[in-house]
Amino acid sequence: MIYSLFYEFCLKITWIFGLFVPKIKKFLNSRNRISSDILHLNNSKNNFIIWVHCSSMGEFEQIKPLLKRIKKSKPITEFVITFFSESGFSSAKKFSDAKVITYLPFDRKKELNHFINKIKPNALLLVKNEFWPNLIKCVHQADIKIFSISSTFRKSQVFFNFFSFGMVSVLKKINYFLVVNENDKLLLKTLNISNVEVTGDTRFDRVLENYNSYTNDKTITKFLKNSNNFIIGSGWMEDYKILLSCCNNNTPLNWIIAPHKIDSKSISDLEKLIPIDYAKWSTFNFESDFNKKVLIVDKIGYLSSLYKFSKFAYVGGGMGNKGLHNTLEAAVYGIPVIIGKNFHRYPEAIEMQKLGGILSISTKKEFKNIWEKLISNEKKCLKMGKTNFDFIRRSVGSSDKIISYLNKYLV
Repeated sequence: MIYSLFYEFCLKITWIFGLFVPKIKKFLNSRNRISSDILHLNNSKNNFIIWVHCSSMGEFEQIKPLLKRIKKSKPITEFVITFFSESGFSSAKKFSDAKVITYLPFDRKKELNHFINKIKPNALLLVKNEFWPNLIKCVHQADIKIFSISSTFRKSQVFFNFFSFGMVSVLKKINYFLVVNENDKLLLKTLNISNVEVTGDTRFDRVLENYNSYTNDKTITKFLKNSNNFIIGSGWMEDYKILLSCCNNNTPLNWIIAPHKIDSKSISDLEKLIPIDYAKWSTFNFESDFNKKVLIVDKIGYLSSLYKFSKFAYVGGGMGNKGLHNTLEAAVYGIPVIIGKNFHRYPEAIEMQKLGGILSISTKKEFKNIWEKLISNEKKCLKMGKTNFDFIRRSVGSSDKIISYLNKYLV
């Protein structure tokens, strides 16, 4: 009750901001399409509907291998996939196994019950840490099994604080937790939650699948020429202010910068920091831009393939508080990975750093030292790259573990 009142208050404030901020207005209006998206969905007895909810693009990418295995194991399965964010919704449009792709309704019981009654799911898969209280309560009340997939927990989360605001009771309505590691299982045990299996992280399966299915993109090959590149993946301003101190016309590597945000302001702010001539993907001219040392990739959807052409890479988000982006996408190509200082919420980054495949920096001087070592020491690059690739190979198999568990219940 308190949560619902607080949620309504926050939603009203958001609507007010939406009157003045186009991005917020667009987010709010995106929910208007839900009714039309599910209008013609007919769930007959011959169909088996699984509702899959992802926050954004990253969560959807990591769940793809599992969804393909479910479809293969149970061909009558139809997926209704919902997203919180626009980036996730846009990324899923080409996923052919989805019956419906739409947004998650606002966390209101009336809207959620209408959605549930229309799609009539046999199960709900919550990818990673998507724990909306009213969503879980409504699905539980409808006697639909709820699985938390590749979820991970930390002591700092609200569930483990004295003031948990009833969130523990929400978690206890989830039928099964298929978590990333043993620490997640131990933390849930402190809440008297025992319906937990350690099945690993599906992100490993996804990046290896991308690696094995890679086909040469002629455009990427033309733009990047060879593997003599340094890639900055999902960069933010905090990252650029450190890294670009080593960027000059005498640099032995080409710099490929793939920003996390590619709106005009973000690209403009980045351009002001680059000390030498640069080209942009969207306006690339082979005659005038081919020999420039810096290329800004102001298009989405290419990053995971760009890493293949990198001698070593920096994965952004860890220099500030935005959150470290996916280091596995780079590591799977057997290259050294550099990250910022704030990575201690990411078990895979911690493990790769311990093994020696990832290096963390916090200052310009630290980056310069690492930069000079990696560009001059091929043997060190190969050793770090092999460490990362071997780590990925040892960690795959989460999707198979999850599907073997789900098959006991998806009947």
